[in-house]
Parts: sequence; structure tokens; C-alpha cells
Amino acid sequence: MQPPRTLASLRMFLERILRNAFPGESGAARLQQLGLFTLIYLMQGDEEPVTARRLAEVTEQSDGDVSRRIKKLLALDLIERSPIGNPQGGRGQAYKITIKESPETKRLIKKINETSSRKRKA
Repeated sequence: MQPPRTLASLRMFLERILRNAFPGESGAARLQQLGLFTLIYLMQGDEEPVTARRLAEVTEQSDGDVSRRIKKLLALDLIERSPIGNPQGGRGQAYKITIKESPETKRLIKKINETSSRKRKA
């Protein structure tokens, strides 16, 4: 399921990454996580699935660099991977990457949307 594409919900996710930064991690590393998360968030509605390979191509980063950043977002429980057939038709397993919706995230998005509705009515 794709979360609503509102600036408020995107900001909520990004702030969660900043609040839960790994100890000793540089500001540059956090910025890289934010950038990758934002790309996943925006690209997951495309026809072509979001994969580590696709993210590496879009960002012109190595597969290894993208994989390390994906692992950090997985550890923060912000994204999930589901196996898909290899888009290149070769051997090996490809994974579709999407934003993970947890009960906490759903509640927060609901509150954000309720607040937005109240402001529009006022």
C-alpha cells in the first residue's frame, strides 16, 4: 500500500530518520539516508519497481553503496523488501523496495490528514 503523497507525511518520515540516526554517524551519512528514502518514496508509484539496481543507476552510486544505505533504512524499519523476478532476466534475486507502513506510521498519517482537514474547514 502506498502512503499518501503529502509534504506533511514525507516530512514525518524524514524527521524519523533524523531522530533515529545511528550513534557516531556523520551528518553526510544521514543526508544520504534522507535522499535515498525520498527517492524510494517518490518512485514507488512508478510502473517499474524500485530496486537497489534502479536506485544505483538513478543516483550513479555503486551497488554496494546503495545496498549499505538500504540496510540502514531497513534497520530503522522504514522500508521493506519483497522478492520479485529479476528485471534483467539474469540469475539472482531482485527485491522490490517500498516504504513500510507500521501501525505507528498509519496513526501518524491519519492524524496529519485529520489536522489538514480541520485547517481547510476553518
